[in-house]
Amino acid sequence: MDLPPLLKAAKAGDIKTMTELLESGADINETHKNGASALIYAAEHGHMNAVKFLIEHGADPAIQTKMGGTALNRAAESGNTEMMEYLLDKGTPIGDLALIVAAREGNQEAVQLLIDAGADVNAQQRWGQTGLMLAAREGHSAVVKLLLDSGANVRLRDKNGDSALNIAIDNDNADIAMQLRRAGAKAQVKKTTPPPAAAEDEEDEDSDVSELDEIIADDSEDEIPDDMELDD
Repeated sequence: MDLPPLLKAAKAGDIKTMTELLESGADINETHKNGASALIYAAEHGHMNAVKFLIEHGADPAIQTKMGGTALNRAAESGNTEMMEYLLDKGTPIGDLALIVAAREGNQEAVQLLIDAGADVNAQQRWGQTGLMLAAREGHSAVVKLLLDSGANVRLRDKNGDSALNIAIDNDNADIAMQLRRAGAKAQVKKTTPPPAAAEDEEDEDSDVSELDEIIADDSEDEIPDDMELDD
């Protein structure tokens, strides 16, 4: 489905066209039917100048997609710390997901920036997974260490009953399992049955929407998909 002109221009980083559209009365906070705004598209595609232009002209950095994605989350996902710093300096709410997705992607500098800005290292997304769990799953040892040093709770479990240690073991990340054990983690017996083969999450209608939205897909899913491949 075609994007509205302003969102299309933001996605392309086309400031000239955005200027013309805004002068013609376009709503800077217009959203696509998936909830994404021009600012979210500009952030997702790494257009720093377009992000600055939109913020300076009144774009709301707190707007979320229907699945909870924000401009800050997009920047955290790609590890764009310059953009993250700018958005935070402009009063953008941190929320819970920015740190979780940055940890999952192994973006250590982004994780550190968010911690310094006051992000909750023990925040959980709707499946109960934390940044520590996802970093452990993906094998990001340095991020795991950073989160542990910053007070991440090794005893938290997701909705499947898995802790970060269980997840590290299940994914053959022995070094990370050792890190977690040294931090006091103990392997736990699951209280629920493992999920079936990866469930398909409902996708945003715009296939360009960032990967992180699957982290917060609708609540009709009761179990964690085996593989949260995110819908680029």
